Amino acid sequence: MENFKLTETNKDQKQPSNIEAEQALLGSILVNNDIIDEVSNIINPVSFYDPGHTKIYEVIETLNNKGMIANPITLKNFFEKDNMLNDVGGTEYLVKLTRFSGSTKQAIDYAKVIHEMYLRRELVLISDNLSSETLNTKEQSAEKIIEGTEKSLFDLAERGSFSQSFLKFN
Repeated sequence: MENFKLTETNKDQKQPSNIEAEQALLGSILVNNDIIDEVSNIINPVSFYDPGHTKIYEVIETLNNKGMIANPITLKNFFEKDNMLNDVGGTEYLVKLTRFSGSTKQAIDYAKVIHEMYLRRELVLISDNLSSETLNTKEQSAEKIIEGTEKSLFDLAERGSFSQSFLKFN
């Protein structure tokens, strides 16, 4: 029987992300709200690594869907009402984001980078789950583990996310 050496999981490693691309995309949208129409088919709020950026993008989408302007002032007001301004870095950070703004073409490129990093983080989750399920031999058969992993990878490839309802994270 072969012995397996257990190694550290990926939890201690830095997850794939590009904070600068996130800042540049958000800044571009805050300067030109029309950009959100160009990038919304590439990314969504969960695509962002930084939780503050996720919240900012969600509010930008909300304001945009209501036909309202999304800029540092309107975001500040929105976050102040919900007592979340400090959670997103404060007023200064919202204004700072606009300094990272770029053209629509650049914003689309940033969105693609953000999406790529999101996919990589999802792959890390799938691989961590595969490793965990494989090492826990009492849970289910190898065939079931393969089927679950195939389903997760297929969902990620097809929709850009996988169905976590089929996965167990201990």
